[in-house]
Amino acid sequence: ASKDDAKPGKVSLLTIQSRASKDDAKPGKIRHLLLIRHGQYDLESKEHGLTELGELQSHITGQRLADTAEGVKKDRYGEYQVKYAGLVTSTVLRAQQTGAIIASHLPTVKRLDNDPLLAEGYPCIPQPGNRDEILKNNVRPAKLMQESLQIEAAFRKYVHRDIDHKKSERSKRKVDEAYVPTNATVSQREAVTDSSPEPEREYLIIVCHMNVIRYFVCRALQLPPEAWLRMRGDNCGITEIIIHPAGRVSLGRFADTGHLTIDKQTFH
Repeated sequence: ASKDDAKPGKVSLLTIQSRASKDDAKPGKIRHLLLIRHGQYDLESKEHGLTELGELQSHITGQRLADTAEGVKKDRYGEYQVKYAGLVTSTVLRAQQTGAIIASHLPTVKRLDNDPLLAEGYPCIPQPGNRDEILKNNVRPAKLMQESLQIEAAFRKYVHRDIDHKKSERSKRKVDEAYVPTNATVSQREAVTDSSPEPEREYLIIVCHMNVIRYFVCRALQLPPEAWLRMRGDNCGITEIIIHPAGRVSLGRFADTGHLTIDKQTFH
């Protein structure tokens, strides 16, 4: 170790890696949320169904997901095969159509019930921005309250650890004002060995909308939710949020459209 590593208050790379190892030693799966924006839709129609290009984008996305599941990811951190736990879409037509096309390429993946919580909406007043103008021209206060609560509920439903360790610990012991964690309790919680097995991984496909995805990313990374509008993502872009057993969260990719050639990339 270098002299800098010994300085008080300085966190070394070795310490970070050690903490990450302890994090992964917690029981439970590593959850991968694949948030996929719907394909291009018809702005002129009342139903806002997919365009012909939007259908093509969805097929290409479905094929990419199928190809991913057929291979094996292997690097210095280990190897594993991607296994999809399920596919869920919002109740909005364009997302349902996109999800159905993607599902046609993944016939063995379980289809979950369409979820109204994943519907498009305004999560909160974005910053920077003119609050008065937004409330006048984009969304009314009553609708903003309804949609913000809906999207926050969706976040809490899907972005969580595989196992709620705090809840399981509370169920094992009675906690009162006199409770003080002992050294044994802390040691047991943080215990980790080099032989700790790699946690199982779970991939959930969520087909929804860009406002929902942007809000999820801000909340998951503990960034100000009001920054959601600073990010943009094209149709059928794939965003991956990774949630480790002890709660550590990382962004694997954002609005990835590497499977689409430039002539098939659209924002609307």
